[in-house]
Amino acid sequence: MAAERLLPFEQAVSATLVTDVQISPDGRHVAYVTAPASKEGEHPVSAIWLVAADGGTPRRLTTSEAADGAPRWSPDGRRLAFVSDRLERGKPQVYVLDLAGGEAVRVTAAEGGVGQAAWSPDGSLLAYTAMDAETEEEKRRREERDDARLVDADVKRASLWVIAVPEATAAIDPNALPEPRRISPEGIHIGTEADAGFTWAPDGKSFVVLASPDPKAHYTFAPEMAILSLDGELRSLGRFEGLLTAPKFSPDGKTLAFVAAEEVMPAFFSLQTMPASGGQPHIVAPGFEGSFRDFHWLPDGERIVTSVEMGQQVTVKVFNLTSGEVSDAFAPFERVGVVTAFRLSASGDRAAFVYAHDESYGDVYAADLGGEPRRLTDLNPWTRDYEWGEVRDIRWTSTDGLEIEGMVILPVGYEEGKRYPLLVHIHGGPCGAWLHHLYAGWHDWGQFFAQRGYAVFLPNPRGSSGRGTAFLCGIVGCYGEPDWEDINSGVDYLIEQGIADPDQLVVGGWSGGGFLTNWAITHSDRFKAAVSGAGISNWVSFQGTADVRSVFDRYLGPVDEEVETHWRLSPIRVISRATTPTLILYGENDIRVPPSQGFELYEGLKSRGVETQLVLYPREPHVIMERKHQIDVLQRAIDWYERHLGRAAQDA
Repeated sequence: MAAERLLPFEQAVSATLVTDVQISPDGRHVAYVTAPASKEGEHPVSAIWLVAADGGTPRRLTTSEAADGAPRWSPDGRRLAFVSDRLERGKPQVYVLDLAGGEAVRVTAAEGGVGQAAWSPDGSLLAYTAMDAETEEEKRRREERDDARLVDADVKRASLWVIAVPEATAAIDPNALPEPRRISPEGIHIGTEADAGFTWAPDGKSFVVLASPDPKAHYTFAPEMAILSLDGELRSLGRFEGLLTAPKFSPDGKTLAFVAAEEVMPAFFSLQTMPASGGQPHIVAPGFEGSFRDFHWLPDGERIVTSVEMGQQVTVKVFNLTSGEVSDAFAPFERVGVVTAFRLSASGDRAAFVYAHDESYGDVYAADLGGEPRRLTDLNPWTRDYEWGEVRDIRWTSTDGLEIEGMVILPVGYEEGKRYPLLVHIHGGPCGAWLHHLYAGWHDWGQFFAQRGYAVFLPNPRGSSGRGTAFLCGIVGCYGEPDWEDINSGVDYLIEQGIADPDQLVVGGWSGGGFLTNWAITHSDRFKAAVSGAGISNWVSFQGTADVRSVFDRYLGPVDEEVETHWRLSPIRVISRATTPTLILYGENDIRVPPSQGFELYEGLKSRGVETQLVLYPREPHVIMERKHQIDVLQRAIDWYERHLGRAAQDA
């Protein structure tokens, strides 16, 4: 049967994604969480599955049609703790499921809902974070609409709690739940945007936590690392920038490992160790040309297994802390791709993870250390029914002689020597990168355009991850200047290679990619159309309205001290140069890049007579989640480009 040509948007935004993977302590089973790529209603839906690590038919463990997730194995492997909002949507609680049989039993009743949970090393306790609940007075005022709000007052924080869990799950009385005990002091928030923010010590007597005065990203991007005892005593180990996930204790409890900035942001993604008693951090691999992601100690305490982003892929390496030797954790895949969500068994000899590549959204795999990976799921078999554009790694020389990397997705049916319309798709961050996975989602447009006869350029300019600290920091004080030269010279390269038609160029991106799109339309007239998603147009006003001021202080300096730098790098400053028709997209509830940035761009373009549209998506934050909105983003972007290139738009 011939492959289908156009992937329907509805199919793409309904794709099944793996959001969590957990291997059992004995390495025999893997629990994983699946969720659709978008949500249909007000709340997301996810389910927990179980599969043998040696292969077999996966078994669905939860069928609540709510958000069931974050499964965590008990140390003896008999039970799973997980969180679910099946009782009240939007307010997750902790449940315990006995794998020998029986229903999941709820063990918490936190009014504000809980985050992730974790078993103590001996399996007798569960620790979890829970958000402060609305007070009765706040509830009364809200219901009576007497709800004036003082900014930065009555902040809701996540606290760390502990409960004792009976050995027999069936013995838990739903009318007499285990009594929770608060561990963290009042006035302290535990966790970050990306992580629950705590890890048990091996002796079960304390935790390492990430603590902030407030859950705002302004604070959580540079949290305090601290040791918190079960008695509630907090001992600070210092404040660390870019520390976004909780550190992990070495098996003997004497050393902490973590991924954070080398001193200050944006030097993110450095693997470091330090004594658990406190002291100077040690960089595990100074000058390493890559970006560390997740990691786990091996039982010998001398080696750390870590996922590492290098170039356009993510692999798993073993780092020997004593000898400095680096080796592959398991045999490489035939196709370059991305490994995420990897976990190790208690003995450290088996891993489970998600692996994705250019034609796969990602499946669950297992591998023995040093062995061959084996696929355990086939979550989106329909992807094999479609034709995909070939993805090639490319390198070119920027205007100052620095070699830059990226990828190009060739049009389906590509013919050597024939020129094609080129979409320049710019990634966000800026400390992110385009990597090898399937570009067919609301945010990842590449294959949709390849199926419509476009070449798609995915540049990783200065400021991107995967090429070391110096490269990450190459845009400090000049964000938008050298990275735009990197991108623009890459467009020239693709024209020189005979791939891109210089008269059919379009540009777009989201977040940091939206900012560089705004930069492109105010510094070049070579593009026929642009789509700017959630991009910054005015750094001065952005720093006064966004929730990440401290992060961009590190890129551009404090705005009150470096006003000229912020204004020099603001696309709105030179809006009079813009001539490119521009579609502007924002989540209406975006606090990361507030929609006011879009209004500034929109009004600026209108004042110059440049064709523009501004689209706001109700209820959406910085990431667009609702299914119909995701479809709308894709259709609008394609229609905008096709119309301004004089092509007939093709729905999907």
